[in-house]
Amino acid sequence: MALRVLHVIPSFWPATRYGGPIEGVLRLCQRLLRLGVNVEVVTTDADGAGDLPVPHAEKTLAEGVPVRYFPRRPRTRFAFSAPLALHLAREIPRWDLVHVTALFSFSSAAAMALARRAGVPAVLSPQGTLMPWAIGSKRWKKAPYIELVERKNVLSAAGVHATSDEEAREILRHVPGARTFVVPNGVDLPDVLPDVPREKQRIVFLGRIHPVKGFDVLVPALARVASVMPEVETLVAGPDEDGEQARVEALLARVTPRPRVRFLGPVYGNDKLELLASATVLVLPSHGENFGIVVAEALAAGTPVVVSKACPWKILEERGAGAWVENTPERIAEALLSVLEDPARARRMGEAGRAVAAGFGWDAITKQMLGHYEEIVAGERRP
Repeated sequence: MALRVLHVIPSFWPATRYGGPIEGVLRLCQRLLRLGVNVEVVTTDADGAGDLPVPHAEKTLAEGVPVRYFPRRPRTRFAFSAPLALHLAREIPRWDLVHVTALFSFSSAAAMALARRAGVPAVLSPQGTLMPWAIGSKRWKKAPYIELVERKNVLSAAGVHATSDEEAREILRHVPGARTFVVPNGVDLPDVLPDVPREKQRIVFLGRIHPVKGFDVLVPALARVASVMPEVETLVAGPDEDGEQARVEALLARVTPRPRVRFLGPVYGNDKLELLASATVLVLPSHGENFGIVVAEALAAGTPVVVSKACPWKILEERGAGAWVENTPERIAEALLSVLEDPARARRMGEAGRAVAAGFGWDAITKQMLGHYEEIVAGERRP
């Protein structure tokens, strides 16, 4: 009989304001379905400050994945939803395993408590919510919430999914004894790259426009680049969070020389792949990432990457696919210029990056995750 896996996540496709985990769960579920796993997603209608225009409680399809959306009230990041909890109380006992994504949300707390009550094993994916940058932003309320709620959730999980060794260490630092395992996030590997010219002087930033992404480092770094190569253009593609774009634009107005920067808004699908394939280099001067899916996406597009050491991507340096540097304007600018000024080096990095990305393809990643599911369920079924 096919394995039955219920995914629970605070918000889901087509909501895109909360970053990579939403698309990651979507792609994982699509591949699981292809492998014959019975999958369904339970979520809320949350989409930032607004709501998705979706039917409530009815089973519908999101990009081919069965999903039920429930209303959240009030409209906060915690996403409280009494109808969702009532549905989970009835539904969880019917499934072999529950996979819960994110902490510090009502859906994850409810799903973990109800899975314990039903005796159904759960996999918990914090997706960066226990990383230092995530805790530090609201430590005054997150630290006690960990002690009161999340510690029990993490310890009761049959498996705690980390996307990198660094994330696994942070999970264990907060909750010693957690049963962690590491499966990276996946990436779509294009068979053929888009037929677009790779611009000679184009930097791309792709992701949420949010303080954690390091615009306080990026803007002065770009000014340093502009002082050497004024023709370089930077394209910033991603959703604005909490008015951060206006703060970034104010920073740009204060630096000299002012770099050429354009804000594109969010890009998805083929548009995203074409943007990455057209770039000379991708930059991610983040103050903290549990994985950084955009790095893998850029590598798959054959684009060199410059990232901060707050991202778990030392392999870039080891495999010659990019630069992994201290998160200062000086080091970021130096690394960007080393790619922009040397087209032959950039080509070699791009080729190396494609080889690195091959290890993060969704088909391989899904099989890894399914192996953990099967091991957990088999262990729970032993007499």
